[in-house]
Amino acid sequence: MGGSIDASFLDRMWLPRPDITQEDAKAILLKHYDLSGDVEELVSQQDRNYLIVHGAESYVLKICLAEYALTELEAQISAFQHLRTKAGVPRVPSILPTTEGGSIILVEIRGRKYRARLLEHLEGEPVIEEHSLSQELIRALGALAASLTLGLRDFAHAGLNRSLQWDLRNAGAVADHLLSSVQDDERRSRMSKGMNTALTRLKPLEKELRIQTVHHDLTGDNILCRKDQSGASIPDAVIDFGDITRGWLVSDLVVLCAWLLQYNEQDILSVLPAITAYHELCPLNDAELRAFWPLVIVRSVVLLASSEQQLSVDPANSYACRDLETERSVFERVTSVDADLIYTNIIEALVGAAD
Repeated sequence: MGGSIDASFLDRMWLPRPDITQEDAKAILLKHYDLSGDVEELVSQQDRNYLIVHGAESYVLKICLAEYALTELEAQISAFQHLRTKAGVPRVPSILPTTEGGSIILVEIRGRKYRARLLEHLEGEPVIEEHSLSQELIRALGALAASLTLGLRDFAHAGLNRSLQWDLRNAGAVADHLLSSVQDDERRSRMSKGMNTALTRLKPLEKELRIQTVHHDLTGDNILCRKDQSGASIPDAVIDFGDITRGWLVSDLVVLCAWLLQYNEQDILSVLPAITAYHELCPLNDAELRAFWPLVIVRSVVLLASSEQQLSVDPANSYACRDLETERSVFERVTSVDADLIYTNIIEALVGAAD
């Protein structure tokens, strides 16, 4: 399926989530932040995240395996700080210092080392909790994705130079490594064929696909909304920068639209308002527009293979269980549509929006 990635990265994909309980989280908070309060676990595929309510204040304790390099986490914090200096970009959380003034701590629990940091818990409801997605909201999501792309285009950090499972440039090698976890032979064969077809379409376009810093996880779990005076939801915040790295500029729009297709069985062309809104603020070149649908297919294969693999090493992972069936459905739907037809519809929508 093409592509190669380093062995340590491949090994990391097979690691279970941190073995951290609520009591462990409380102990970390008390020892390193002098905080206590109600602790509730949040869904996450590969980390452990805990919501902490301390009086009128709330925070998120994020814990990952120590196999994730310190510089990777420092890049996330630097990205927050970078975006908080920009106008016209989504709200992002701030980092809270430990009692010793640090941002990231190394802890050892039951003989295993982890890295932890405490973030501000932003106000707002995740988009995934919306009962329905209007065309206006879908357009607003596309505009938010574009504003994030623009906000990150001049952001650089040494911690971004890493191999990442969710970087679409690595998709072929990632799928090669994970497809063995798919127990259904027929589905595994269709996923392999879908990935190969998409990669064949992408190959002649790659030189024209721009590269910059990308969030890589712009989904309904990680976009927050505020309510306007009429009660309408306005997406205005982005959280969870755990997958930030260098990648194809169009990737955040691809990830967003792949999630939109997963949400309530959205019609294939329902993503067009997001694409047109994104393009108005951050114009895509022709190669990026042609690559869009093959990349949606690539994303759907990686998501599905990753969920199957994660459940093989962590059967109790509620995040992977929650999304598995919808990911299977999205994969079947996106591979049933001709990429040229989608490209034609995108061009027609962009021309219509410009008139």
